[in-house]
Amino acid sequence: MNRRETYKRSWDILSDPSAISRIAGSFLYSEELIVKGRHSDNKAIITETFGDSGQIAVRFQQRSSISSDEKVILQKTLRHHLELNCRTIRRLNDFEFLMQAESVCIAKTNRKEERLRIKNDSVFATNIVYHPERFELNRHISPNVIRDILETFKEELKHPKFGEINVGLFHSAQESKFEIVRKTRKSFYIQNTSEPSSYTEVLPQFVNYITYFGKNILSAIRRYKNESIISELILPILYDKDDKDSFPKAYLWIRSAQEPILAEDLSELYALSERIITTIQNSDSIKATDRFDVIDISESGVKIRIRQKDILYNVYRNESLKFDLVFKGRPPIQMNAKICWRSIDRNGKLFLGLKFIYDQNQLSSLRKLEYNLQSLRNRMNSERSHATVVKIYRILGPRKRKS
Repeated sequence: MNRRETYKRSWDILSDPSAISRIAGSFLYSEELIVKGRHSDNKAIITETFGDSGQIAVRFQQRSSISSDEKVILQKTLRHHLELNCRTIRRLNDFEFLMQAESVCIAKTNRKEERLRIKNDSVFATNIVYHPERFELNRHISPNVIRDILETFKEELKHPKFGEINVGLFHSAQESKFEIVRKTRKSFYIQNTSEPSSYTEVLPQFVNYITYFGKNILSAIRRYKNESIISELILPILYDKDDKDSFPKAYLWIRSAQEPILAEDLSELYALSERIITTIQNSDSIKATDRFDVIDISESGVKIRIRQKDILYNVYRNESLKFDLVFKGRPPIQMNAKICWRSIDRNGKLFLGLKFIYDQNQLSSLRKLEYNLQSLRNRMNSERSHATVVKIYRILGPRKRKS
C-alpha cells in the first residue's frame, strides 16, 4: 500500500488488481459515481466487474467523448472519500466503456475544509482577467489580431534596408517553403540569392535548402534574379519553444530587393519578432465583467460556472487567472487561482475548478476569504438551526380540532 499527500489531505493507495476488484464489486457497484475533471458534468455507475483483473464496465449518464487509453477518475464518498483511477480500454456503446481500474485512493481523513454549496447568488465571481501562457490563434480572431499588429508596427515593418516586412499566418494554400518552416520550426534564410554557398547553410536553426528542394540551385538563382530578390528570410513566430509538438502560427517574411540580410541583422529581426509576439499575446488577454455563478467554495478553491463564449473556448488547464470574489454585502476580494480542471455541459456552460494560489501577494486576500467563509458558515448553520426549530415547533404545536 502506497501513500499520497495532497494539500491538507493524505491518502492510502491500493494498486493490487484483486483488491481493487473487491472494492469496486463490494462498495462501488451500481453506486452513482462522480466523474472528476473535464467530464465532471457527467455521472457514472459500474455495471460489471470481471473477476480479479481490475477491469470494470462503466456506464455514463450522458453520451461521452472519452477516447481510448484516456485516464478517468471516478469518485464516491462513503465512510471516507474514494477515488478510482481508471484507464479506458475500449468503448462498448454510446454510454458504456470497458476500463482498467489501475488504483484506488482512499482518503485517510475527510476534508478539513468543508466545501460550501452556494445558493441564492450569495457569492459570485466577476472581473475575470485571463492571460493564456500558450497562445492559440483561431479563425475567428486571427485576422483582427494581424490587422492590429500591422497598424501597431507599421513604421518598423517599413525597414530602411530591406523594404516591407510582412507578418502573416501559416495556411494550407502557401508555397511549400512556408509549410517546411512551419513543420521544422526553422527559419528559411537565403542571405545572398546569387551565391550558391547561401543555399547550403548547415546551421541547425536554418532550413537546409538542398535537403528540401533538391540540388538544382542554379534554377533557384535564376528565379530570384528574374524577381530581382537579393535576400529572403521567413522567420517562424508564435509557438512554444519547449514543446516539440507545438507548431508556429505566424511568421515574419522579408524579400529584400535592396540589400542582403546579413547575419548581424538577424538579432534586430529576432527582437522585433519578440515584441510582436508580446503584443499579440497581450491582445489575447480576456477580461470579463459579468457575474459568474459560484457553485461551491472552500479555503483552498472554488467551482464557478461561465457562459461567456470568449472564455468558453480559450481557457486551458494548469494556467492561472485573476478575478474578484464577491460575498454579498462585502467588498470584492481579488484572487489569483490555477485552473485545475474544466468541463463544458450539454447546454454550453463552462465549469472551472480553481485552486487558489498561495503566495505572499495573496496573504491579505486569503485572510479576507477565510473571514468571509467563516461568517457564511455561521449564517448557514444558524439558518439550518432556525429551520429545525420551526419544524419541531410545527410538529409539537396544538392541533386544530375538527369542527
